[in-house]
Amino acid sequence: MISRLVAWRALAVAAVLIAIAFALPRFLTHTPYQRLGASVSRGGIVERIVGPPAEGLLQPGDVLVSVDGMAIADSTQRAQLRARGWPRETFVLVLERRGVLHTLDVPPVQLGAWQRLRLYTYPIIAVIAAPLVAFLLVWRRPDLPTAWVFLWFATLEGLSVIYSLFQYPQVEPGHAFRVYLRVYEWFGWLYPASFVHFMSVFPRPRWSAGRRVRSPWFWVTVLAYATPVMLFVALRGWEQSLGDRVYNWYQAAAFLLGIASLIERYSRTGPDWRPTTTQRVLALLVAFALFVGASLNVLAADPRFQALLPVQGQQVLITVILIAWLSSPFLIAYLIADDPLFDPRRLIVGGLPYALLSGILAILYLGVVFTGQRFFARLTGEQTLLFNVIAALVLAFAFEPVRRSVQTTIDRIYGRDPEALRRALDDAGRDLLSALDRREVVAAVEQGLEKGLRHAVALEWPEEGAPRVVHRDEIPEHARSAVQPLLRQAGIRLENLALAEQRAAAERSAVEMREAATLAELRALQAQVQPHFLFNALNALAYLIETDPMAASRFTGRLADMLRYTVEAGKRPAALLSDEIAFVEDYLGVGRERYENPLHFRFRGEPALLSTSVPPLVLQPLVENSLKHGIAGGQASLRMTLDARVRDGWFEMEFGDDGVKNGQGGPGLGVGLENLEQRVRRFAGIEACVTSGRREDGGFVVRMRWPAMNGGTA
Repeated sequence: MISRLVAWRALAVAAVLIAIAFALPRFLTHTPYQRLGASVSRGGIVERIVGPPAEGLLQPGDVLVSVDGMAIADSTQRAQLRARGWPRETFVLVLERRGVLHTLDVPPVQLGAWQRLRLYTYPIIAVIAAPLVAFLLVWRRPDLPTAWVFLWFATLEGLSVIYSLFQYPQVEPGHAFRVYLRVYEWFGWLYPASFVHFMSVFPRPRWSAGRRVRSPWFWVTVLAYATPVMLFVALRGWEQSLGDRVYNWYQAAAFLLGIASLIERYSRTGPDWRPTTTQRVLALLVAFALFVGASLNVLAADPRFQALLPVQGQQVLITVILIAWLSSPFLIAYLIADDPLFDPRRLIVGGLPYALLSGILAILYLGVVFTGQRFFARLTGEQTLLFNVIAALVLAFAFEPVRRSVQTTIDRIYGRDPEALRRALDDAGRDLLSALDRREVVAAVEQGLEKGLRHAVALEWPEEGAPRVVHRDEIPEHARSAVQPLLRQAGIRLENLALAEQRAAAERSAVEMREAATLAELRALQAQVQPHFLFNALNALAYLIETDPMAASRFTGRLADMLRYTVEAGKRPAALLSDEIAFVEDYLGVGRERYENPLHFRFRGEPALLSTSVPPLVLQPLVENSLKHGIAGGQASLRMTLDARVRDGWFEMEFGDDGVKNGQGGPGLGVGLENLEQRVRRFAGIEACVTSGRREDGGFVVRMRWPAMNGGTA
């Protein structure tokens, strides 16, 4: 396996080196502009200086008079210049500058490598970056054919860019070199077909092994490769301008097919293909950039369209085409990087922090050196190397904090922050503890993984055992050790639910009776909560609508949340303590509009206990009792507290208030306390107990306790 991997990677390196060697002769022997190095209008007026030899020799506004004694005003001379171009050897140029004639010897164009790169820095960067990303994909996953197709497409794109940018020869080519240029041109014609091919297999092939002939996209790809062969052969006898126009139309058609394939792929979903919203948006951006670049390129090549635009408009159009065309490989690369099947982000994220770190430290170093030296030179008039040492010391102290900050920022951007992953998995674990059926377990795990990894993960859920990841590569290596415990916990939770279901089936009659009794009590409690309380609440709401509409809106929201919870609680055997506390807050929010007294509620306990399972609506009768019997007349406040703790294997809750004895008249909990104790015992077992009484410092208190392992704690 290792030797095969090494062989594939060696082949990828060889392919890149061959492409570089193939493009190098064109780059070294052709210039990015015509012989003179200046833009000249029809009247022989120099409009713009592009580069050597005009650079430093000509000036904008110069009027060209003659070349080697032949007047440029002569139509025959102009026709020869258009047909043959400017002389390649040294020639004599006569020009008029500010009314004075000047005679200049124009040397041949001899551009160095840097001069060739300088004019087209951004396109050359794109030429290097796109094959580099493709090479990294192949290096990461040499077993994926799609990665190789992307390398083929990116390489042909780079060759095509070099061919189109460096198209003016410095020397007269020989026979062998003409053959090389013909082969090079042929590879340029294959570039649009390679785009159709890539779009047909990206991000996953449209056809399966052995069933290619049944896929229409396979035949579209075959046609895309056959078309340039026929066109290239048929157009050899035609003029170059016609061949260029046909190529532009062929390229536009190929790009439209590729765009259609891309949009069709990301607009559909399947069992093993579920693109995220981010991936769909990126796909649309890629399609838009490719469409703009291809369509405007066809229009810009049409002389009739060029005649409609002024020179400035043509420059703007060319800039738009260039930006759209050159941005598409980066968008495609990022779209590939967002596909977990490829996962090149491990390489990118591993190297990007150090690239950014190097840039930041270089800027810091140069800033200290140049600023310090200039400031010192102004004060003393002398130079010193001391600031080089100071800058080195600054970098030594700044390296680790800057490295840590850069790495943390990159991790957050790419969803690799271990703290964020841990928080998401911890939340999923807590949701598992409160899950009461298989559907809730599945939702807790899948949502937790998607939140922590920043993308959905396909899972298999067998009838028995823990869930499994369908595609192992969807889980990055740094997260696998953290994800596996969550999957095992989900399997244990499913087993516990299955055992509970089996026990319920074995004791169905008794359980049904207890559940019926419990549901009857809950519904009776709901009936107790809703009629008289809802009646008073609606009266308060009617008053608020007339006096304070904003308060009425908040009041309505709390009332809706409270009633929704009472309905849902009647369908569940247990609830989280945090949900019960939230219900109390809503209950008191409604009650504050009914009573003039200030009402306060406070939970005192460890935050981890908020995920404890308790009987549903266990706090409502306690709060109702405090409101009914503890509020004193006048404006006296009522303070209620809920203490929770786990002590010696027992879970204990204590609900108390500081109300006066029989503040509103009438007895205390009475029968309601007995019903509450029965509900708690049905929930946690016969060892559970509920007691109540007056507090020594005033008010009323109800204490509940049951074995922690029976009630379920965090």
